[in-house]
Amino acid sequence: MPGLIPGLVLCLGLLAGCAERPRRTPDVAEAIRAELAPTPAVAASGAVPARVSDALAEPAPPAVPVPPEPRLDLLVNNANAREVFLALVAETRYSMLMHPDVTGSISVTLRGVTVKEALESIRDVYGYDFRMEGRRITIYAPTLQTRIFTINYPHAQRIGRSEVRVSSGAAPSNPGTAGTTTATSTAGAQGAGAQSTQRQGESSRISTNSSSDFWAELSDAVRGLVGKGEGRNVVISPQAGIMAVRAMPDELRQVERFLKATQVAVERQVMLEAKIVEVELREGQQSGINWGAFGSDSNGTGVIGVLGSGVATSNALLSSGSTASGVTPVPIPSVAAGGGLFGLALATSQFAAVLGFLESQGDVQTLSSPRLATLNNQKAVLKVGADDYFVTNVTGGTTTSSGVAGVAGSTTLPTLTLTPFFSGIALDVTPQIDDGSSIMLHIHPSVTTVTEKTKDVDLGSVGLYRLPLASSSVNETDTMVRLQDGNIAAIGGLMQLSSSRSASGVPGSTAEGNPFGFLLGNRASSARKKELVVLIKPTIIRTAQDWEAQTERSRAALEDIDASRRRVIKLDGSAQEAPAKPAAR
Repeated sequence: MPGLIPGLVLCLGLLAGCAERPRRTPDVAEAIRAELAPTPAVAASGAVPARVSDALAEPAPPAVPVPPEPRLDLLVNNANAREVFLALVAETRYSMLMHPDVTGSISVTLRGVTVKEALESIRDVYGYDFRMEGRRITIYAPTLQTRIFTINYPHAQRIGRSEVRVSSGAAPSNPGTAGTTTATSTAGAQGAGAQSTQRQGESSRISTNSSSDFWAELSDAVRGLVGKGEGRNVVISPQAGIMAVRAMPDELRQVERFLKATQVAVERQVMLEAKIVEVELREGQQSGINWGAFGSDSNGTGVIGVLGSGVATSNALLSSGSTASGVTPVPIPSVAAGGGLFGLALATSQFAAVLGFLESQGDVQTLSSPRLATLNNQKAVLKVGADDYFVTNVTGGTTTSSGVAGVAGSTTLPTLTLTPFFSGIALDVTPQIDDGSSIMLHIHPSVTTVTEKTKDVDLGSVGLYRLPLASSSVNETDTMVRLQDGNIAAIGGLMQLSSSRSASGVPGSTAEGNPFGFLLGNRASSARKKELVVLIKPTIIRTAQDWEAQTERSRAALEDIDASRRRVIKLDGSAQEAPAKPAAR
């Protein structure tokens, strides 16, 4: 029996050790705060060679995480304004200084706010302005004040214009009457002594003008907000980027909000990636690219919208481009082979997917791959090519006299007018970025090829007049599109047909009109159809401040949920006894 008791004690001890311990529930809020808090920089481990340490500059100290601002509940009923402000900074790291003119009473009920949020709420309702400088807070009475704002924007004015038109030909503005002889001009070179003028007809025209004068617009807007009351004034120095405003506190706050919104809008940037490709269509795709097949493999891509546009495609003499305007949006189900679509919004952000699809329609050749960044509502222009000069006008010239072996002679030299013609690729884009992820683009791409062409004009008794002309082949489009950040806009439907003929055989059998040419030789003709496609992908350039603002909003939302850490301030000015001191809960 004496040996049984120690055995029972030992068994009970073993059973107690095997018993399951209560599991600790982790603090979810603390874990979330730890994830949202910025992580200080940690030095890399491992020995660094002495020569590397000598070459490197002294590293910056690690960033110290900023603790979240404590929140409080403010319950005030007709209390003295000075007592309310002093109670706000009690038991905090802030000190307060009040203007002698600060008087009046305050009644508010605010829960889960920081000191700054409480001061902002009181300011919006009662007009008491404040300024926070580090740990010092200054309260001002509602009187005229002067504030200086810094605006970072260049002092420049920009004016842009984009135009696409259809030229239907030329007609004389002063037609000659019966019995009158006038030398008519041509679209390229005008003959000597020509008197008539030409008026070019236009069947369609799209013109887009843009003007940017930031400082003039800003001055008018701020003066409109401040008004013309007594003592109010606005002084702007665009060269220094400074604006001084004298107004009431509520008006100054409106100006501050306006300037912040303006600064955010004008500083938005977008990266524009474009690819201008030429697709030589295969035999089965002669009616055009079948955009309806894009995304048919269920890979998350496809056509999400059809865009209206103005499109130019021409092959004219000395013409800046002729246009076919498509202003009626086409419904998505009509996307099919030969639809002749001018613009599509594609649900993909990968150029490889679109180029791979185009390779299934024909042979793809990339003409240009520009990449440029631009600010919000600012036109970006890219031009790659060369300017060639052609004769566009011939007028009566000077007369020179010369004599050879005693024989006098004269030579008339005409005066030539040379005009440059651009041959290459031009692209101008104007983006408009909203506060979300949508981008509106004004796109105007053009591909121009200029070649020299000689035309002989029979002037009757005067003789044969040879005119050197410039033949301009233009593929051009002008459109407005709306895309999501990172999606691709495809502009197509610009097709060209080229034909070639070849002949081979015994000498003489390949001549035109030889009835036996098919017996002694071989003749072949081929036609090629090409379609020009413009792909543009806009990507909003986001900064580190954007991500920090999102993290701060998440941290503030978490603090709103946790009410156990709030300080409670209760002041009742209607009671006879002294106001209660701030109590911590």
